[in-house]
Amino acid sequence: MRRFFTALLDLLLPSFCLACEKPLGSAPELLFCPDCLARLRFIRSPLCPCCGRVYLVAAGGDHLCGACLAAPRHFTRARALFLYEEPLKEVIHRFKYQGKTACLPSFARFAKNHPLLADLADADWIFPVPLHPSRLRERGFNQALLLARALFPKDRRIAPDLLVRTRPTEPQTNFNGTARRANLKNAFGVVKPHRLKGKNILLIDDVFTTGTTVNECARVLKKAGAAEVMALTLARVKEDY
Repeated sequence: MRRFFTALLDLLLPSFCLACEKPLGSAPELLFCPDCLARLRFIRSPLCPCCGRVYLVAAGGDHLCGACLAAPRHFTRARALFLYEEPLKEVIHRFKYQGKTACLPSFARFAKNHPLLADLADADWIFPVPLHPSRLRERGFNQALLLARALFPKDRRIAPDLLVRTRPTEPQTNFNGTARRANLKNAFGVVKPHRLKGKNILLIDDVFTTGTTVNECARVLKKAGAAEVMALTLARVKEDY
């Protein structure tokens, strides 16, 4: 009987690959076809223990990258599940800009046993990187909050209202380097800072590019009294390093 209802459900609501949209088999655990799944690149050591920068040549262990040595970060460590490249880029784009959330259960499964996430287990609070109210009204949802709730279901540490955007900003994709930092300067604030005193904070966002957003959030949180700030993103931009 169960097999009958599964077949009926597949007929009425067939599953498709999140990336290439090919039809999938019966009730797949991960909504990726074998070809697209094979192209996803999970992040593994060796990497920078601070920003999570991936060393594409697997020689030696984890060590600080030149950028973190030259300009120490306000966050302690940042980790990501994947390298930000196709076919994952398209899946994240559909999630972020089209509200296609079917990917979230698959991402939660990927994260569940990811070896690097043990580094982030000691958080007292989980903060999704906030959107400004005007951007939230335009988009209709905060993708970082949806991601946090998928990765940490029913977790009372998730607090979407303690870290806020204090002014609207341009999309970071429009800028590079110094301009990214200027775009986000004084763009975040803390509500009820007494609740952060001495606490370890885990930030959640979709993509780590240069780390400017995470770093500015961390600066504000540390100034408000947080003891440590960490970050978790779905993906991280690959750098030739």
